[in-house]
Amino acid sequence: MRTTTLLFISVLAISITGFCSVPLPSQEAVPSSGTGMKDMKPQMEQMDAQMKEMRAQMVQLQALMKDSMDKMAAADAAMKTHMATEQSSMKSQMALQHAVIDHLQTMADHMQAMADCMAMMPGPMGIHKKAGEKMKKEEGMMGDQK
Repeated sequence: MRTTTLLFISVLAISITGFCSVPLPSQEAVPSSGTGMKDMKPQMEQMDAQMKEMRAQMVQLQALMKDSMDKMAAADAAMKTHMATEQSSMKSQMALQHAVIDHLQTMADHMQAMADCMAMMPGPMGIHKKAGEKMKKEEGMMGDQK
C-alpha cells in the first residue's frame, strides 16, 4: 500500500511539474494597453479548455491507479492463499513420510522379533528337516543360475 501511495504521489508531482513548466498562451502574450476583455476572451476559453483536458487526464490517471491497486490487492490475496495451501500440503506430506517411516520401523522390529524367536527354536525335526535340506539345495541351484 505504501509503494502504491508513493507511486501515485510521484506521478502526480511529475504531471503537475510538467503542466506548470509549459507556458500557457496567455502568459506569452502581453496585452497591449489598448486591448480590452474582448481580446482576452479567446485566450481564456483556450485556458479553460486546457484545464478541462488536464482534469480529464487526472481522472483517467486516478482510475488507472485505482485499478492497479485493486489488482495488486487481489494478487496479494491470491498469493497468501497459495502459500497457505503449499504450507499445508508440505505438512501433510511430512506427516505421511513420518507414518511410512514408523510403519517400516514396526515391520523391521516385528521381523527381528520373529528372527529371534526362530533362533530360539530347536533344530528342525523329521519332515521339516528334509524340507529344509531340499530348500537349501534349491537355493544353491538358483545361486548357480545367476
